[in-house]
Amino acid sequence: MTVSQNLEVHPSPGQTHHGRDHARRRLPRGPLRPPAPKVQPRYWPPLACDVITGERTACVWARRVIRTAAPSVQTSNGERSSDPTMQGRTNTVATAFPVTADEPERLRVLQRYGILAAPVPPDLASIVELATYVCQVPHAVINIISAEDANLIAAVGFEPTVCARGDSMCAVTLVEPAPVFVPDARLDPRFADNPWVSGVFGDIRFYAASQLRTPEGPVLGTLCVFDTEARQLTASQRGALDKLARMVVDVLDLHRHQRLLHQALQAADAARRELERSNRALQQFAGQVSHDLRNPLTGLLGHAENLIDIAAIGNDPDAAFCTQRVISSAHRMRTMIEDVLSLASAGGRLHLQPVDLNTLAHAVIEDLDSLITADRARVTVEDLPVVTADPTQLRVLLQNLINNALKFRKPDRPSRIVISATAHRAGWDIAVIDNGRGIPPQDRQHVMDLFTRLHPDIQGSGIGLATCQRIATAHGGSLRLEETPGGGTTAVLTLPTDSAMN
Repeated sequence: MTVSQNLEVHPSPGQTHHGRDHARRRLPRGPLRPPAPKVQPRYWPPLACDVITGERTACVWARRVIRTAAPSVQTSNGERSSDPTMQGRTNTVATAFPVTADEPERLRVLQRYGILAAPVPPDLASIVELATYVCQVPHAVINIISAEDANLIAAVGFEPTVCARGDSMCAVTLVEPAPVFVPDARLDPRFADNPWVSGVFGDIRFYAASQLRTPEGPVLGTLCVFDTEARQLTASQRGALDKLARMVVDVLDLHRHQRLLHQALQAADAARRELERSNRALQQFAGQVSHDLRNPLTGLLGHAENLIDIAAIGNDPDAAFCTQRVISSAHRMRTMIEDVLSLASAGGRLHLQPVDLNTLAHAVIEDLDSLITADRARVTVEDLPVVTADPTQLRVLLQNLINNALKFRKPDRPSRIVISATAHRAGWDIAVIDNGRGIPPQDRQHVMDLFTRLHPDIQGSGIGLATCQRIATAHGGSLRLEETPGGGTTAVLTLPTDSAMN
């Protein structure tokens, strides 16, 4: 490999990195040498062009400053003490290492993976063992490169540890465009002065590494193998090492997604608990407000109805008209209060039990008998099943659907309403079919939103269908609106089987 001398970019003051004392570094315990007591200043040589593609690696150089203690001197009694002339002064050893142009983004991706903050995935130990077996070498490590450190999270041949990034051979491999294979590191200008090669920390000769490149592009670190003897790798061994590096990234991706899924599930569970608390508070609030409003409204309505019976009021057209307006407004307000209370209680905690829909439908028709009679409508109840549901909420749903069918009838023909049921694999479709005005296709979903009214000229609060949809959802089902053949609206409530219900 030819070294290109014009590729060197010297560090700027903003690129200086401060490190830890050499004496405090955590070094591997194993066949490699312990650190020497004294470290000489050294500088990395510039990067070389890639021998295959000729591509020059874009990088800058960072300088790591290592602070050392003041030297000691021998006193007259033979003891050693710190040199008083050196107190407050610092000796520094400059260690440079290459940094890729996308270093900030690389560090952000590394943080998103959370590798250094989480337990090491146990699968990685098997991968490094497989790497030593495939390459026939005694040592293999997975090296994650952070801003200032090389973190050996899985290793064979010595214990996982942490060393300064400037001391790591993998810091150079990190910025290379392709895997690195070095038969004898003493002969490679990129590694010849490295303390793991020169004898300061170890006597590495053979070194090979494949980058841990993420799907986004940045490199997290390397999977490297090495030996204290010079050697070569076959083409198949090189390919296998590269595949194992990709397997490491796959394992890290899998554990990252598992962590994100766990966090999402925790957030969903917290949201569910908050929603339940909010629903309970809403029901309590709506019940209290409804009670506080209903009592004075009932008194107002009673006095207004008594007022219309007074001869002086009844015989005065203007007074009678105003009194009647007060009575009508009070009735509308009472209806709206009851609708709001129904919406607040709909979809809350369900009291599930077998419900005979035939009995329930006839009870609802009896409640609406005055409206049905006044409109000269005809309501037909076909054979309906027994379902598992909350009887109170299901009654509110049916009453709202039938009341809508009566309310939105066509003026030129009598109202005809049919309540039917159809079984299917997932449960039951309960349909309320009318021959009224119908709903345009583009409005069928929108009309179930809260306070939506398509016909402002017809009295209503815009809450009924929203309440029905909420009840259907609470039962694990759904509500949809379709067109009745010949004109009108068909509201279909889908109720699941018992096993599919919430």
